[in-house]
Amino acid sequence: MEQSSNTLIRLNKSDAEPIHLQIYTRFKEAIEGGLLNNGDRVPSTRVLASELDVARGTVESAYSMLLGEGILISRGQAGSYINAPFKLVGNPIPAASKIPIKSPIAGQNSASPSYVFLPGSPAYDAFPRKIWSRLASRRMRSLSASDFSYRDPLGYLPLRQSIAGYLRLSRGVVCEPGQIFITMGYQGALDFLVRCLSLGGRDVWMEDPGYILAKKLLDELGINLVRVPVDHEGLIVSEGIRLSPEAKLAIVTPSHHSPLGMALSWSRRMQLLDWTGKAGAWVIEDDYDGEFRYSGYPLPSLKSLDQYDRVIYAGTFSKTLFPALRLGYVVLPQSLVDVCAEKAHLFQSGMPITSQLIVNDFIAEGHFSRHLKKMRALYAERREITRKGLTNIFEDKIEINTHKNGMHVLAKLMGHDSDKAIVTGFNKLGYGIHALSNWTADSSHNGLILGFTNISNEKTAEHAARQLRECFA
Repeated sequence: MEQSSNTLIRLNKSDAEPIHLQIYTRFKEAIEGGLLNNGDRVPSTRVLASELDVARGTVESAYSMLLGEGILISRGQAGSYINAPFKLVGNPIPAASKIPIKSPIAGQNSASPSYVFLPGSPAYDAFPRKIWSRLASRRMRSLSASDFSYRDPLGYLPLRQSIAGYLRLSRGVVCEPGQIFITMGYQGALDFLVRCLSLGGRDVWMEDPGYILAKKLLDELGINLVRVPVDHEGLIVSEGIRLSPEAKLAIVTPSHHSPLGMALSWSRRMQLLDWTGKAGAWVIEDDYDGEFRYSGYPLPSLKSLDQYDRVIYAGTFSKTLFPALRLGYVVLPQSLVDVCAEKAHLFQSGMPITSQLIVNDFIAEGHFSRHLKKMRALYAERREITRKGLTNIFEDKIEINTHKNGMHVLAKLMGHDSDKAIVTGFNKLGYGIHALSNWTADSSHNGLILGFTNISNEKTAEHAARQLRECFA
C-alpha cells in the first residue's frame, strides 16, 4: 500500500545536509522503524516532490541512490516499491555510512528470508556502499536535460566502451563497443536474442542439468529445447549432434557449468565451435560467474577462441555487483549487429540511464577491478568455511564437489533422501536453496545447490548446516 510522505519524511531545509540525502536517509529510517515494509509502494517522484515542495530532480537523486542499493525496486509504469525482505537494523543510519543488512541467520528458526546458502547471490555485507553512494550522488547532481530523454536502446555508449575494455583484459574477448548491447539482466538478454535469431520452430541445445530460470523462460517463449547431457568434461557435443544436428542455437556455461561446477574441456570447446561453423548455428556463452576462480588462472572465454564468429557472449552485473541492478550485456558476432540493432529499437526501450551511468563510473575509476579482486579472495575463504561446516555436520551423508570456482557448491546426497523433500523443509525455515533434480530431466541427479558467498564465519556455517541436517529423513 502506498504510504503518505507526510508521516514518513520531515525535512530541515536549513540543515547543511543536502535535501536529497535527507530524503534518502528518512526512507531507510522509515523501513527500520516499521513505517515502510517490504512490497509497499512509494510515491512517484512527481508526487513526492510536490508534497515536499522540492525540485523533482532532488527526489530523483534520492530514489536513484535507493534503487542503486536495492532498497527500492522499479516496476516500470506500476511504480517503485520497497525491497526490504530483511530489516535494516541498528540506530538511524547516517547517509554516508553503509547500510547494515541483517546478518545471516544464527539461532533463528522463523521464516525470515536468509541469504545463507542462497545460490548466485553476491556477498551483500562486502559491497562498497560508500563508494557506490558517492558515485550515485555525484551523477545525480550532474544530470543534464538530455539524460531525461529516451536513451539509445543499445545502451549508454561510455558503459559499452568500458565493458569492451574490461572484457579485453579479463576474459580475452576482443570486441568493439558497437558489438555490445546492454540488456535487462541475463534473462532479458535471452528474451532479446530469441526475438533476434528467429528461433520459432527451431531446436535449441541446452545443457542437462542446466540453469532452471533459463529453461523456464525458453519454455514460455515456445522454444524447442533439446536437453543435452553433460559429464565431467561438460556438454557432450557428440550427443547434441546425435539428438539434433540441425539445431539453430546452443546455450552453454563453459567457464563454470551451472549447476554442476565443471569447466568445459578444451577438446569439447573445439568440438562445439567446429559444429557451429559447419551447421551455421550460434552459441550463447553464459559467463555468469566466470570471474570467480580460486585456483590457477581464469579460464579463457569460449568467445576468445571463436574462429567462426558464431559465439554470443552474455555477461551480467548481478553476480559481480548486485542483482537489483538488473543490468546485463551481450557481445554479438559482427554479422548480427545490424539485425539486432534494428530489433533493439522495437523491443528495447533502453535500460534506466542512472544505473548505467553509475556502473560506468565504477568500472572506469578502477573500483570494479579492485572489488573483483577482493571478492575472489573473500569467496575462496567463505567456500572453505562452508565446506568445513557441512563436512563437520554431515560427515559422509553428502559429497561436496571439488571445483574451486563460482559462487555455489553442489552437495550430492549419498543416501536415499529426496533432494526435493529436503529443500522444501529447509526453505520453510527461511532459506532459498535449490534441488538439483529440478534442474534436469535425468532422474539420477539428486543433490543440493548451496551458495557460500554470504557465510561469513564458521558459526553461521555450522548452524545452517545443522538445520539442514534436521531436514534429512
